[in-house]
Amino acid sequence: MSHLIETGTKLELKKIRHVETVPEVSYVSRFLYQKSADEAVIEMPVKAGVMVPLEPGETYQVCFFTSKGLYQCQSQVIDRYYEDSLPVAVLKLRSEFEKLQRRQYYRMECLLQLEFATISEDDLKKMVLQKGTLGDQIAKKDGADVSEQSVKVRYYPGTILDLSGGGIRYNSGHAAESGDIVAIHVAFTDPDLQRLHTLFAKVLTVLPVQNRSGVFEHRVEFVAITNAERERIIRYIFLEERKRRKREAGNE
Repeated sequence: MSHLIETGTKLELKKIRHVETVPEVSYVSRFLYQKSADEAVIEMPVKAGVMVPLEPGETYQVCFFTSKGLYQCQSQVIDRYYEDSLPVAVLKLRSEFEKLQRRQYYRMECLLQLEFATISEDDLKKMVLQKGTLGDQIAKKDGADVSEQSVKVRYYPGTILDLSGGGIRYNSGHAAESGDIVAIHVAFTDPDLQRLHTLFAKVLTVLPVQNRSGVFEHRVEFVAITNAERERIIRYIFLEERKRRKREAGNE
């Protein structure tokens, strides 16, 4: 572990669910130091500006964002305490480190508005071509207003719950179906991401949201996305996380 993870390394904790109906929970934290060969001391995670006190006995899949790539293993919280006024937790690492593939990305919780439409495979090919043409026009005109001649489809509103370089999780009052291809417009405020115009994705799962009648949670994976587009999204996520960390530090 010591040759892979340095002090300050960002990590994500995903609570291991023993019942599928239990909502998925994840937290962001930082590695502090190695206490023993299989024990790691981490900062107590913060969610929405509030410290989350990890309970001894809880089990988590932990993903470390190292300079050599993403590594994950299973862990269990075995202790928690204050160290120089800093709340920390001790994790017992209970499995070998596994290097994650490039398709697995860190997910950032957020609230962004989107519009999505179900499209056919033929529509996808046409819209990808139109998207490329539009991008060339905007690059030449340096941000001039250029109208996208898109395929005529009906868009429905939704709210993004989390975003990654691999896909989106969002809620909507309109349910797509697993396997559908969707065109997505995201209301990004970042100028660099406004140039993405339209994203395309395949719907992986659609589930009704508990206690919210008529609302459906969608998990989608990007398709027909360029490396440059994906890198823009990943860069946006890490910049936003950095801003959040600074705000949280300023409120302490």
